[in-house]
Amino acid sequence: MRNRRRRSARLSHHPVVHCDTGKWLWSCGCGARGSSTPGGWHGALTAALVHTSQVPGE
Repeated sequence: MRNRRRRSARLSHHPVVHCDTGKWLWSCGCGARGSSTPGGWHGALTAALVHTSQVPGE
């Protein structure tokens, strides 16, 4: 018997952190986005990792 994954399980939850006009942003394959000015790149990376850890089934 084959295991079939639900369509939602195919979403990638590997966020990408990048700088845009001096502001650090992160975006995820599931459509979630965020920004971080107080912590710079470290704050954006931390927020992206928190998002990834809160996604069920990942």
